[in-house]
Amino acid sequence: MEYLVLMKLRDDGVGETEEENREIVSGKIIPGIKMLLDMERDGMLSGGFFGGQRSAAFIMSVEDEETLDNTIAALPFADIFDVEMVQLETLKEALARDEKLLQPAQSQAKSAGGSKKAK
Repeated sequence: MEYLVLMKLRDDGVGETEEENREIVSGKIIPGIKMLLDMERDGMLSGGFFGGQRSAAFIMSVEDEETLDNTIAALPFADIFDVEMVQLETLKEALARDEKLLQPAQSQAKSAGGSKKAK
């Protein structure tokens, strides 16, 4: 399954001093990015951080939502980012879903049209 993962640094992810910022970057941000790079190399995700910002968007391929939750929670910076996750449908799945919605309406329209002609 594929998911869109949006991440945005929370206010508490920014230190009040330069030293606190260095600790956050060295202890959470850099290790988290390294973990994401490993996942990218393994084909588990694609995406990245928005240019010059501490927000990111990824497409992650995982078995299920529980695996996704556990993967995100394991990131060293998970406690300082707000995360939004949405399961994606393939274009083929979306087309099939929407075409299926039209089937009953098309069947009713044909039978209604046929009964009008019979009158």
